[in-house]
Amino acid sequence: MYFIFIFLLINCKKENKNSFFNENLEREILRYQKDHAIPQKSLYKLFIYEIFFSRRNDTILTITVSPTGIRSNNSYGIYKNEILKPLYIIDNEKLGKKFIKLYKKTDMKDYNLRGLPPHIDIIYPVYKYKVKGNKLILLDSLK
Repeated sequence: MYFIFIFLLINCKKENKNSFFNENLEREILRYQKDHAIPQKSLYKLFIYEIFFSRRNDTILTITVSPTGIRSNNSYGIYKNEILKPLYIIDNEKLGKKFIKLYKKTDMKDYNLRGLPPHIDIIYPVYKYKVKGNKLILLDSLK
């Protein structure tokens, strides 16, 4: 009986109910957000993390920061919780359906640019991944 209890404890994986993404994508988003924090000043209120799925020969995922808010009318978001900072997704063909548990559109108007964008001298890197099955393979970090 004791052995069964230990076996169940080891093999039961607690699912994060607040997670919007599979663990591979969430891990990469959190790594990017940790390495590239968004300033908290009011001038930077439109800064938002951007996830972009595209396909040429392979399916490619990029993670970066958009300093001017949401740049695509056909996007999904806003994803945030106690761990994730606000982010949105561009995925016109739903190439990320293995990674995204829920395609949603909520609170997006807060990140839409109204008027001219402020002059911002900050440039964030782009992390570029190849999608292989349900895994992400880092190809490059473009500065």
